[in-house]
Amino acid sequence: MNRLEIARPPLPSTPIMGGCHCGAVRYAITARPKAVNACHCDDCKRLSGATFGVYLHVAKEALDVTSGTFDTFRRTGGSGGTIPIDRCTECGTRMWHLPEAAPGLVILCAGTLDDPSWAVPTSHIFTEEAALDAVAASDALVIEAFNSTRQALWDHFDRLYPS
Repeated sequence: MNRLEIARPPLPSTPIMGGCHCGAVRYAITARPKAVNACHCDDCKRLSGATFGVYLHVAKEALDVTSGTFDTFRRTGGSGGTIPIDRCTECGTRMWHLPEAAPGLVILCAGTLDDPSWAVPTSHIFTEEAALDAVAASDALVIEAFNSTRQALWDHFDRLYPS
């Protein structure tokens, strides 16, 4: 994976607002995210329609959904666990994943943020499946096969963005 020297943008203050493409779903993130993670696995490529997905790890209690309804698609993850994925009922925008293995966690799609410009991944996982032109910031944690824990991603985020 290629590396790029960047000036990492600051985290925005909370609440961090977002929503779906049509505006039916609106939400606020009311606490600091735990990570900004890029996933290069084949599932995330297909689900995002891109060469990787970018996600915020957010404590479930810090996601305040203010409007909208959802269709839930359930898929089986690489671990064999079920991962419910919520999409806007009106426009189909994929909003977030709710991994059953981590019931207190929301994996929120960064592209649904009103301003995603600051969401530069602090970690990249499954990079052995990354596109040849994939790039990571030089200070990002890069993991070929995700044989680590989410806590390792969160700890690295905290090193890059001290409280």
